[in-house]
Amino acid sequence: MIYKKLFISIFLLSTTLFIYSQTGESSNKDSQKIVYTSEQLQLRITANDVKIITVENGYHLYIRKNNFIGSVLLTDTTKDPEGKNDSYAYRAKEYNSINGDEIRYLDGKVLESEGSKYSLVDSSVEKTDFFEEAFHIFIPQTIIYGYEWTRNGEINIGKGTFINIRTFQKPYADYSGDYVDNPFMFDFVSIKKPAKDKIALNDDYNPTASEKFNEISENVIYSKGPESIVADISSILKTIPSSSVGNIVLAIDATGSMKNDIEKFKIDLPKLIEEYLKTSPESQIGLLFYRDYGDSFNYEGLPVKFYGFTNKVKVFEKNLKSIWIYGSEGGDIPEAVYEAIYGAVKFFKWNDESEKRIILIGDAEPHPVPRKTKKYSKDYVLSLAKQNGIVVNSILLPKD
Repeated sequence: MIYKKLFISIFLLSTTLFIYSQTGESSNKDSQKIVYTSEQLQLRITANDVKIITVENGYHLYIRKNNFIGSVLLTDTTKDPEGKNDSYAYRAKEYNSINGDEIRYLDGKVLESEGSKYSLVDSSVEKTDFFEEAFHIFIPQTIIYGYEWTRNGEINIGKGTFINIRTFQKPYADYSGDYVDNPFMFDFVSIKKPAKDKIALNDDYNPTASEKFNEISENVIYSKGPESIVADISSILKTIPSSSVGNIVLAIDATGSMKNDIEKFKIDLPKLIEEYLKTSPESQIGLLFYRDYGDSFNYEGLPVKFYGFTNKVKVFEKNLKSIWIYGSEGGDIPEAVYEAIYGAVKFFKWNDESEKRIILIGDAEPHPVPRKTKKYSKDYVLSLAKQNGIVVNSILLPKD
């Protein structure tokens, strides 16, 4: 699988616990003191309480919730043993749905200044499979801190990035209660995928299919076939925030060249879906299989067969195992790819509040000229997906 990977090391910078008595974001140097109380120690976190998951445009940070932590805020940090340097909250440069609507307090009031927008703060708690409950902060690839009249700057997230996780007794990062600084060093190292033109020249893949799949979606995954296909799907599922309800349609080429891949799906895909639904039980998975005109599939004149959304693994498995490939399906190389996207958009009952994805899986390109009614062109079906807020991801398999 050619896809972005993440390697993370987390180091706790200091075992000294600093508690600042000021109520503002910047520290008051004259009123600093170090306090060691049992209540404040309960706000302390370690590397075992932190988890990072990478996505294309940043990182999801999860912090274990305990009975004493009411909120968390990310700030800049210095290795100052006396805590005498000012520190400022980290902020995103633009809105994101994970933390963009979170509230911050200052002096007991909601902080609504322009400089406080998009603070990396969380008072909400969500259930995860790795921590029973966790705070969730999205860290974009570039974050900012400070103001024009103070120390300020931008941080590009990467290897050796220092981030302080400030834990608060009260929600909304409210300084009227106790808080504790937990400075960490994170190593974020991403492996860049090869350029698309180099991938397209690989003899393992149909070059026309590669070109067309890249027109359909960004960041096409070039699968190794049965040995990696389930892991390839897993890598896409991991880009869906665990706080979101997912509506996901797997649109799968079911022609003769896909026989080995379909058999692999029947063995391992239900286990993957079961694991995904454990972390997001309200999510729904649908199946759509496509062939070509003249084959056995036919729904409203299109060569597709589909099974509606379900969050029942046994139902999903039964639907998946109902598909059989004998080896002769498909005929010519181009298949009804655009029709599959159309069917995935129109034939499923999508939840408007969900994270909507179509995962297109195949090894052949779409017809260069729309068949039958001439209606199902690339521009038409992709515009329908966009209008409905549906993201199309693609996995290209090696040619048979």
